[in-house]
Amino acid sequence: MKRQKKKIEGMELLGLVLSIPAGLIGSLCYCFFLSRVVTPREGLRRAMWLVSCGVLAGFAAETVLLSTVGATATSALLGYTFYLGHLIIVCLGTPALANFLLLRKEPTRAIAWYAPVPLCTLFAVVLVSLQYGVREALFGIE
Repeated sequence: MKRQKKKIEGMELLGLVLSIPAGLIGSLCYCFFLSRVVTPREGLRRAMWLVSCGVLAGFAAETVLLSTVGATATSALLGYTFYLGHLIIVCLGTPALANFLLLRKEPTRAIAWYAPVPLCTLFAVVLVSLQYGVREALFGIE
């Protein structure tokens, strides 16, 4: 049993380590896409920024719930919609952060398209580790 647990921990560690280059490459490509395709289109830029604010607010609410009552109590409180919402936040969290940072309309404080990449990469790793923790708390180690 201990040997199997160590193997699972090793696979989780491998997943976390592999999420770093994946988050970096994905963030680079997505931020470049935002700067070239989305930023010039005012309506799309505004809509994506507003949706991203909602996703990041959902992440903040989830973080508060998980840190105060835990994953199992939150799941019991909200039902199956908690895990569905959690997966949506995990999948859309990093692009939402990039949108939030790059798509705001402040001409005096414009930033280069590549500036948010390190922060987005770090956020991707945080989201992956959060996913491991929530999944393990709700479904156990298997």
